[in-house]
Amino acid sequence: MKLITLDNAPDYDAERLVAQPFLDGTQLNARVIRLSPGQVLPPHTHGVSELMLYAAEGEGLLESDHGPVRFRTGCLVLLSGDEELRISNPGDTGLTLLAFLAPPFPPSTDT
Repeated sequence: MKLITLDNAPDYDAERLVAQPFLDGTQLNARVIRLSPGQVLPPHTHGVSELMLYAAEGEGLLESDHGPVRFRTGCLVLLSGDEELRISNPGDTGLTLLAFLAPPFPPSTDT
C-alpha cells in the first residue's frame, strides 16, 4: 500500500506551473498539477495513456477536442491519449488537479 496526501505535494509557484509525479504504480501513475492564477498548461496529448483528470481545488477552463468547459472542484473527466487538452486558470485563486494516467505516462524506458 502507498498512501499520500496533497500535503505531500509541492505548493503553488507564481513563477511557473507545477506538474510533478505524485504517485507511481505498475499499471498507472498520478501527477499533481498546480496552476496559480493566470497560468496555463499548454496543449498536449498523452500517447496511448488514458487520462482521468480530477479538480481537487479551484476552478479553471478545460479545452479539448470537445470544446471549452468550466472545470471546478469535484469535476472528473476522462480523455483518450490522443485527445489534445489545454487547461488555464483565469481566476484569482489556485487550481489543483490530479492526473491519473494508465498505462503510466510517460512510458517507462525500463527494459
